[in-house]
Amino acid sequence: MNPVPLLIIIGTILTLLVVQRWLIHVGSPRNKNLHKEHIPSDKASSQTPANTQPDRVPSHQRGQKLTKELSVIGLDERGIDSLKTLIGKKNIDAITTFLAFNHPKFVEIDACLAQQYQQKEAPPTQPTNKLLESLTKAECKLLMEFNPKSTRLISRELISRFGGHEFNIYFSRYAARPQSVTLHIPPFDPDRKILEDLAKSGIARKGRHIPLNVRLTVLKMSQLRQMAKDLNLDKKFTRKQAAAETLATVPGAAVLLSMQYVINDLFMLMPIKEDIVLVKHEWSYLQAYAKMLSKLKL
Repeated sequence: MNPVPLLIIIGTILTLLVVQRWLIHVGSPRNKNLHKEHIPSDKASSQTPANTQPDRVPSHQRGQKLTKELSVIGLDERGIDSLKTLIGKKNIDAITTFLAFNHPKFVEIDACLAQQYQQKEAPPTQPTNKLLESLTKAECKLLMEFNPKSTRLISRELISRFGGHEFNIYFSRYAARPQSVTLHIPPFDPDRKILEDLAKSGIARKGRHIPLNVRLTVLKMSQLRQMAKDLNLDKKFTRKQAAAETLATVPGAAVLLSMQYVINDLFMLMPIKEDIVLVKHEWSYLQAYAKMLSKLKL
């Protein structure tokens, strides 16, 4: 009997067993991890799945298209349609109020303004160049220096308390008058309605809601001295605040005051937590931004 065929079969079986053991060794989880550990970092990063790459920005962060070149974040489709309508009407005041109420972010415009501020010179192909041409130098500077990511002082709540769509008018009147001081605002005063509305929103006090000692400060010093005589108060006053504080403790002072001023014509503006100067600065920024947006061709 020829032993050669048998030896060939045995050799083949042994070879297959060796190959099988080698394949099991290479394919084990441990060896897979060792393989990954020896991949250079630059190659390993290139093997990251596409949906986990950091440069893949979610669609809601890229914004929605306002124009072919410009996109906006923070507005839904209805909001974008409303903004486009206001831009089409070229209503700068309405656009300003819209920006203050909704706080949208314009991706390309803000990036371009930041770049221009850093370089002090606009690249010739930036989309905001033509828009900025309609602004004054002061307005351009305001846009470039204002940080769009800063905390906004003009909130929806503040807008609501200051007349809503008439925010600019109401706040300007408020800022022009002193706070914590009694004001005489007769019915024919053009600001009477504004003061009435501010009293309803809690930004002003009216009539009897003003403490008597503060109400008395509406009087002149000569009137306060005369009131002291009428109340048989034997005391000389040199300071208005001291006179008002003292007279407020004397019975009859409120009656004498009402004989000179109708109590419902007296108002006192209350201080607000927001910085008035910074609020006006932010509004000026929004106005300049609105003026720039009004030049868009939709």
